[in-house]
Amino acid sequence: RKQHSRKMNFRNAQPTLLLLLVLSKASLTWTLSSNVETPQQKLGSNRAVTFPNSIAITTADVKTLIRQTGQVSPSKAAIGVPSCCNCQHGFPQVFSLDPLPATGRINSGLLKLTCPILVRAVDELEDEGLIHGFNKIVQEDPDLQSSILEAHNTHAIARKNGMREGEIESILETKLGQKGSSAFLQAGVAGSASGNVKDVKCLHAWLGDYLFRGPEKSPLGAMVASELYQKGFELKGTSNCHKFCDPSSDIAAEPPKPRNKQRLKTSKELARRKRNKS
Repeated sequence: RKQHSRKMNFRNAQPTLLLLLVLSKASLTWTLSSNVETPQQKLGSNRAVTFPNSIAITTADVKTLIRQTGQVSPSKAAIGVPSCCNCQHGFPQVFSLDPLPATGRINSGLLKLTCPILVRAVDELEDEGLIHGFNKIVQEDPDLQSSILEAHNTHAIARKNGMREGEIESILETKLGQKGSSAFLQAGVAGSASGNVKDVKCLHAWLGDYLFRGPEKSPLGAMVASELYQKGFELKGTSNCHKFCDPSSDIAAEPPKPRNKQRLKTSKELARRKRNKS
């Protein structure tokens, strides 16, 4: 009875009270709608997909990327994932990135390997000196050199095709200067100089290139994959590795530490650099 007596009779309510209720409802609606993510926030970058064998990312892909890397910033630059492959659990293992995302960062590399077990496995290959070993192999193999130059050109074309009208003058040349802007646009795999066949630079990027373009187009990436197979790593993942990528998992994520921040602090990296000088 008490609850019934407290019900408001809207027919007899004062106009002022009705106005306050309408305004309050409008305010609540605005607050709720302002908290809803826009498509761009959900889907990373809205730049067109230009990298070969790519399809546009989905909201689920972006959530996976954040869990895989433990970082939000790369998700804002994500554009596409390979159309041809995923891990056995259906999660993307590598993403193509916006070279000029809305965050203001300039990404010289177009691909980011994100699968945690693959990232760690390639980390080990680099720590063992495989970059140096591959550099020696490349110097003695003209066909491999040609494929590397072709890969650099493919990355440069994808970068240029994704640029919007006016961005070169308004953003690149402002930040990098005319010479730096030109070098950026012509950069290849992992941001390498267009004619560089002396330093493969980053095995993560080459494996990512392989996952997008396949062994025929990316023989160097196929070499990285072969090294992983020989060490017992499965490119498609393990039976329970989905917990590292599944955003709905209640298990704590274990993203690899960013190499560009940790490398110089490790004795393994110092040893690798010493080997490369010898």
